[in-house]
Amino acid sequence: MTATSTKPTGAALRRERTRRIGREVGALAVNVYERGVADVVAFEKDAAKIAPYPWVKEALTTSAGLIEDVGAAYVKTARQILK
Repeated sequence: MTATSTKPTGAALRRERTRRIGREVGALAVNVYERGVADVVAFEKDAAKIAPYPWVKEALTTSAGLIEDVGAAYVKTARQILK
């Protein structure tokens, strides 16, 4: 009779631990990126409020919207990948 072990080996445990740590680091990086995007968007929106020319207001508002949309898509995709 051959005994089979259902316990994970040391190498398997290390791989799982490495994957878990990688997911945690990835999630942290995505959170930092998301906060950075939010800061840039808030800055551009605030700058648009005080811009002296209408074309500058429009450019800053458009840029903020684009950065916000692209950042949101990136964050959503990254979070799905990290699951």
